[in-house]
Amino acid sequence: MSTQQTVRAKVMKSRFHEPVTKQIYEDQFSEIYGDEIIAPPYNLKELKAIAEYSSILQQCIDAYKTNIAGFGLDVEYAFDFNGADVTPDKKKAAETDWTRLEDFCRHLHFDESAETILSHMIEDREKTGNGFLEVLRNGTGQPAGIEYLDVKNMRVCGLTEPIEVEFAYMENGSLKNIKREKRFRKYVQMIEGRKVYFKEYGDPRVMDMTTGAFDRQTPPERSANEAIHFKIGSGVYGVPRWIGNIVNLYGARKAEELNYMYFRQGRHVPAVITVENGMLSEASYRELQEYMNDLEGVENAHKFLLIEAEGIAQEKDIHGSQDITPVKVDIKSLAEILQEDALFLEYDEKTRNKIRSSFRLPPLYTGDAHEYNRATADTARKITEEQVFEPERKILIGKLNTLFLRDLNIFHARLQLKGPDFRDPLEIAKVLGPFIQAGAVSANDLRDLAGRVLGKTLDEWPEEEFSRPLGYQQSAKRAEAEAGALLPELQEAVETLKQITERR
Repeated sequence: MSTQQTVRAKVMKSRFHEPVTKQIYEDQFSEIYGDEIIAPPYNLKELKAIAEYSSILQQCIDAYKTNIAGFGLDVEYAFDFNGADVTPDKKKAAETDWTRLEDFCRHLHFDESAETILSHMIEDREKTGNGFLEVLRNGTGQPAGIEYLDVKNMRVCGLTEPIEVEFAYMENGSLKNIKREKRFRKYVQMIEGRKVYFKEYGDPRVMDMTTGAFDRQTPPERSANEAIHFKIGSGVYGVPRWIGNIVNLYGARKAEELNYMYFRQGRHVPAVITVENGMLSEASYRELQEYMNDLEGVENAHKFLLIEAEGIAQEKDIHGSQDITPVKVDIKSLAEILQEDALFLEYDEKTRNKIRSSFRLPPLYTGDAHEYNRATADTARKITEEQVFEPERKILIGKLNTLFLRDLNIFHARLQLKGPDFRDPLEIAKVLGPFIQAGAVSANDLRDLAGRVLGKTLDEWPEEEFSRPLGYQQSAKRAEAEAGALLPELQEAVETLKQITERR
């Protein structure tokens, strides 16, 4: 009689499902994309929320916010105010522009500072590649305030027909005007199905905010406001600088979830249970399945598993008796074929480095400063300031100056985003030592440095002598002393000449 051996395999696993997001990334504009409204290359709503699932992206964005707009908005002269060729009339006009621009910055927003509103826009720009600001004008038609526009509710429309626009500019100290044709865009905001249109900043036409149509008969309450689009890149929509690492970002998230599930269900060791010459009883099968289902939770961390197996009955002999084959149960661990946790840590570290590199940031700016000393930290800060933050400030503030100053009729002052001050007063004092000993600086030249060391503001002394180099003053005093020493001899010579004259 032939004997047939049969091998049966049964895979038993937990019925626990890993947590997944319940958010819906549906684009509410999807049904109205067409010739007018342009679809973005990526889902803006998902890009804005993706930082919540990353352990490094938000730190990079916060570093940009802090170092671009966090040091404050300021005003500076557009020329060398103390230059020798600057006329008193130009200085007076510059001082007037300075005061007007300071007032403009102070009242750009009444509930928040202008830097805070710019920070919200910068965060959107770094997350999605796009940031928007709404501009409010006063009764005279000049820009008077800004408001933050949430990027996930904004879309860009196509270019309109070209129109003639007048531009004012300064040339050789005189104000001139030029006319040229320009094509503007429209922007649309949608919230809960309600659309509101905005026109691009500088578009002189009257537009209905509910329909997006240009109509001079539009009542003031329905007239559209203007919007400024800040984007990364030259496309219709901007693209986030980290988009090339989006796969790494999702992969790092999955690795963290896998580690989380490992620690949450860590008491279970993957294994193969083999039963030789027998089979599991129904009770053991049910208990084993319950064991797998109860992997989760601390209360189940210490349990014993009892496996019962039944031997296979052999055929009856001639006497009618029946033997049961001896059953053997063996449990073999498969833990050695699992990936070690260190592999995931290395993957996570490489992902952090890649995303940080896409922002061109050293680890110092994201809280990873364990390998830095003072010298390397100062070098990293200066290089990043020179190569990353300062150019970004110039891009943003350059656009605001180009758009706002022309409409405000301000040509002698301009806005600036301040940066960090890397100057060390003690180091500067060491450098100034030889100049002070040589008398090449004045007392007023050192007042600002002394104020920074003392932690207070020191005004310059108004007397003219304190604005002159110390060497000049010492030379003057030396000449005065020498003249004083020669005075008696001169007086004696005069008396001698006088006596000789009288004798004659």
